[in-house]
Amino acid sequence: MVVVEEMAKVCGITGRIVVEGNMGALGILMRYGSEALKRRYASWVLAGDKPVIAISEPEAGSDATAMQTTAVKENGEWVLNGSKSWITGGGVSRLNLVFAKLVEDGAGKGIGALAVELGQPGFEVGRRAYMMGLRGIPETELHFNNCRVPEENLIARGFGKLMAAYNAQRVGAGTVALGIAQGAYEAALAHARERKQFGRPIAEFQGLRWMLADARIRLDGARLLLHRAASEVDPVSGFPDRELAAIAKVAASETAIAVTNDALQIHGARGYSRDYPLERMARDARMFTIGGGTAQTLRNVIADAITGQRVSQRREG
Repeated sequence: MVVVEEMAKVCGITGRIVVEGNMGALGILMRYGSEALKRRYASWVLAGDKPVIAISEPEAGSDATAMQTTAVKENGEWVLNGSKSWITGGGVSRLNLVFAKLVEDGAGKGIGALAVELGQPGFEVGRRAYMMGLRGIPETELHFNNCRVPEENLIARGFGKLMAAYNAQRVGAGTVALGIAQGAYEAALAHARERKQFGRPIAEFQGLRWMLADARIRLDGARLLLHRAASEVDPVSGFPDRELAAIAKVAASETAIAVTNDALQIHGARGYSRDYPLERMARDARMFTIGGGTAQTLRNVIADAITGQRVSQRREG
């Protein structure tokens, strides 16, 4: 996380690639995959491949259990059919962890994750979605039309178990957001010390001083919450606790939006210009309250935990 934050201070995309290579699909593979799958695919990641997690669909975003993609077991293979949307790294990554509803002997067997290799027959990369920020990695559609996957490529069964692994990715995403915000804050602080108006540095103006102070408070709070989530690992899953990961990601993602916007404001017209990195930082930060669990969905996760009343995602498990 320390490494990711430092990278994201300068380039959110670079930090995100490191997260996906260590806290995302690789975590699921190493926790639940067979020894053969680990030997095959971990070597790809170590060689530089950023594995994909393909969960979202056109009609299944926050409610991931509403996915329509199916994997039907047939003659020792899984026959995969369906489409995925907004898949980060789709069409670039060789290794794709595809979530699908499993069907065996005509009966549904819950949700599982399958390792699917780029270029496999029946696997097509669709349209790229051009996003507001974080443009250095494509967001694409993935289509599966009778794509046959070896039976042994089923990494794990059980949506709840798979999403427990996804808590690590949420902590990682929050760390990227934090890094972007920290970079914006440092740029704003340097600018406020150097920029003079009315005969004195703008860092002496109370309105701007308070913006910088608020940024420092938010950044320290988000960092502590992220480090707590990373440190207090759930003893059963081996991944960050679901509630603590949700708290940390909400805090960090909302901090990133607030701090980058204030940093842009402190830069004035320069901040709004593409000659400076602030406008990119503000665009990049905006994604983190959406991707990897919206801030609203994660608030439901937190509310479930603190009230003891499981209302959100009843079908998870």
